Amino acid sequence: MGALAGAALVAPRSMMDTAAGSASPWTKGRVLPLAGSAPKHLVWVWQFRHDGDPVEIRDRLAANGLGVILKTHDGADWMSEFDDTATAVYGPQAVSEFARFFEDGGVPFHAWALVKGREPEVEAQMAADVLSAGARSIYLDLEAHDGFWEGTDVAAGIFGEQLRLKQPNARISTSIDPRPWEIDRIPLQIFSEFSDELSPQAYWGFFNDVHNARKYRSSGSIVPDTGISPSFVVSTMMERLAEFGRPVHPVGDGTVTDIEGWREFIEQSYQTAGAETVSLWRYGVATDEMLALLRDTPPRVTSYVVQPGDTLGLIAGKFGTTISALAETNGIGNVNTITVGQRLVLPSGANVPANVPISSGGAPAPETGGTGGTVRTFPPAPSWTRATPSPGAATYEVEPGDSLGGIAFRHGRSLEELMQANGISNPNLIRIGQRLVIP
Repeated sequence: MGALAGAALVAPRSMMDTAAGSASPWTKGRVLPLAGSAPKHLVWVWQFRHDGDPVEIRDRLAANGLGVILKTHDGADWMSEFDDTATAVYGPQAVSEFARFFEDGGVPFHAWALVKGREPEVEAQMAADVLSAGARSIYLDLEAHDGFWEGTDVAAGIFGEQLRLKQPNARISTSIDPRPWEIDRIPLQIFSEFSDELSPQAYWGFFNDVHNARKYRSSGSIVPDTGISPSFVVSTMMERLAEFGRPVHPVGDGTVTDIEGWREFIEQSYQTAGAETVSLWRYGVATDEMLALLRDTPPRVTSYVVQPGDTLGLIAGKFGTTISALAETNGIGNVNTITVGQRLVLPSGANVPANVPISSGGAPAPETGGTGGTVRTFPPAPSWTRATPSPGAATYEVEPGDSLGGIAFRHGRSLEELMQANGISNPNLIRIGQRLVIP
């Protein structure tokens, strides 16, 4: 009760509207099944004072089948330093509360942060804490504009090393301004080495002016007479980003109300960028028509996460392709050796049936090579980490994007209880496919 009384100062308005003891104090009695790991388009949330009430955001995103990317911190400061609402993120505990709040409402929860590089070790610890608190992934906003990245290449290396040391299995995306001259101003090569994907901000509406057209021409691009379109932005950014060898998750311009431009952006993201999903910046400017378009445009599945019982032959059959095509695309030498949790890139021309369960999360592990971007494998958990459940105990199998902290909160247990029940000494080391005992 004392904790609840203190939380009243920082919790969303609806927290005090529910009866004590409910599964999630922010759900107003509307608890949906935990959001699954199928790919979903995402919507960015900046500050609640600009974007709105958390309950409204959650319910509107849930109604459209979308996930959220919530800003948790800026450099070495939590968002409560900038957002004067009672709901602003003030630390890891608030992140864990929001993770459960959104996930219980059927909205996959991701986080984002602006990296500055002035205190790389502190910023790495904060990002690691956000992931431990239940975020499925973290998006790192890396830009060279005023108030953004101020660090050096050394700082970038320290940040990446420390973050991966603390969160070796987390999914990390680096979000950038993709105009060629802006890429030259940031340490993107260093960030790409510890990131799983890049999230370019394809803001065709913002870029469509005479100044940017001149800069694009100076960079060697041919700007069409019709101006800077979604197709132009996506194609030029992919020409430059190809060298970094990472999958791409494009971010669309929510200030553009032309829905045809949004259709063009999504189509080009699929066809030219090879993206599985896109996201919208940002919730506070999104129209109902934009959210409905994302809802009605299914993600484009380009990869598959190996499930227990899978063989390469079974997977090939599911997607109407061949074992040899799968093996060649993913650089697999021994077709009898695949591991639970391994992400396989689907060959060109593969068919994706509607009833095949596809996972969109994933976590980095040693690279195995291959074509079409970096393919990362994820070995199954060693036998000594698989605890034997006591009679009546529940179990949970780790899925792509999971963190131990997030699993604990979703099952109403503490991180320490989950670690003790499963003999885990390092909470950052869990594996996809690992079965955990829920005490």
